[in-house]
Amino acid sequence: MRKFFSLSLIFLLSLVVLAGCGGNQTATTEQEPKEEIDTVTTASIVSDEAAFVKAISKDGTWIIATLNNLSFDKELVVEGTFHNKGKASNDVYRKLAPYTQDENHNITESFTITAPKMIIKSPNTRFQGGIFVGDIYVEANGFNVNKATVKGNIYFAKEEYKDSFSVSKGEVTGVSEVKGEADVVTAASIVSDGEVFKKAIGKDGKWIIATLNDLTFDEELVVEGTFHDKGKSSNKVYRKLAPYAQDESHNITEKYTITAPKMIIKSPNTRFQGGIFIGDIYVEANGFNVNKATVKGNIYFAKEEYKDSFTVSKGEVTGVTEVK
Repeated sequence: MRKFFSLSLIFLLSLVVLAGCGGNQTATTEQEPKEEIDTVTTASIVSDEAAFVKAISKDGTWIIATLNNLSFDKELVVEGTFHNKGKASNDVYRKLAPYTQDENHNITESFTITAPKMIIKSPNTRFQGGIFVGDIYVEANGFNVNKATVKGNIYFAKEEYKDSFSVSKGEVTGVSEVKGEADVVTAASIVSDGEVFKKAIGKDGKWIIATLNDLTFDEELVVEGTFHDKGKSSNKVYRKLAPYAQDESHNITEKYTITAPKMIIKSPNTRFQGGIFIGDIYVEANGFNVNKATVKGNIYFAKEEYKDSFTVSKGEVTGVTEVK
């Protein structure tokens, strides 16, 4: 029984990865035994989130195939340099393959990977056959979407990464554009759960914190620390809470709600934009701004100067705004 199971697993993996993984390379009858050994020993078939995270790491494998849908509440990082079929003599190449196929290499089932974002650091990475829900941040040349769908945006840290990007029989529902690495990858935080949000707004957090859903807390929130626009120290002091989604033209498409007994703003020049906060806000810094957002509660200022520097732009505060 053990021998039969092993042979079955090898056969399944061979069907998923044997052909089409090397661009235009074609496997011949004479090569099949050798190809099977290569793909089994240097590939990874995963069915759970922890194994997937390990497989896409710098210590992972050249190809990662999934057997089901996977969902993550934190960013994914695809990193390390790998070679086609796991052979150092072959081209630099990596492949994410969330699908199954038949003996004729026709895709029989596509699986979905969901995450706030996925960072591509491995050169010549191909995302094939499946669906990714979230944004992709590219920090390497040769990224390719093949017979797959990205339900989100693709951002490139450099123009050269965008120039080497290609889509073949695939679809990207959002934008594909260049954004500075410090802006969208290194210095930003996209969160989907309460604990990550609290960490992101802390003094060791990020300059911008975006949420993907409603968040509810039974304790006070503290936004503290001094940060700079785009995470660059040469830019002005600025921090942003962004509980909303937007389209490629920067129009807000969905607002999310943050609920807490109170939120204390200690970071200078903090902007609450695009979403809804239910609770009272206590301001202990200059430059607080409510932009295209709603505060369903009061805003209290520790000093008159904090109130004097406060602004509301296309937003609403349902309660009082006063020094307390």
